[in-house]
Order: sequence, then structure tokens, then C-alpha cells
Amino acid sequence: MKSSTLLMVFFVLMFCVLNHVKEVRSLENKVCIKSQVFEQNCGWDGNKVCIKGFNKIKEYPFSCECSIYDVANSRRLCKCKFSC
Repeated sequence: MKSSTLLMVFFVLMFCVLNHVKEVRSLENKVCIKSQVFEQNCGWDGNKVCIKGFNKIKEYPFSCECSIYDVANSRRLCKCKFSC
């Protein structure tokens, strides 16, 4: 009975330790922010429009914010997050 209890405690502790290591590694990933002005406005889903705009110039963000840059010329400002 003691050995099975010790084995269970061991597995719980190992799970906690391994989970903590994953959290520390995720903090190592740095995030860079880049802004770019594109043609056309944001549309219904500005996040996807901005991601597609950066993908066309061979840059791949994971999150973007779209805002209107110049209404008269129909331009948008995309602020996107990249992994550094």
C-alpha cells in the first residue's frame, strides 16, 4: 500500500515539475510588434485582412489590429505581433 501511494505522489510531483518547465519556456518566446500601412480599408474582419496583407510580403504574424489610417485614400494601419 505504501509503495503505490509513493508512486502516485511521485507522478503528481513529476507532472507539476514538467508543467512548470513548459511555462518557463513559453516566457522565453519574445514578441515583436510591427506596423505597416496597406491599401484598402479594414473591412469586416480587420485582423484577417492584416494577416493576409503581411503574408503577401512573406511575413507571418500571429495577431493583428486594424485601424483606419487615411479615409480619403482608403488605407489601413496594421499593427501585428510576430515571434522574435
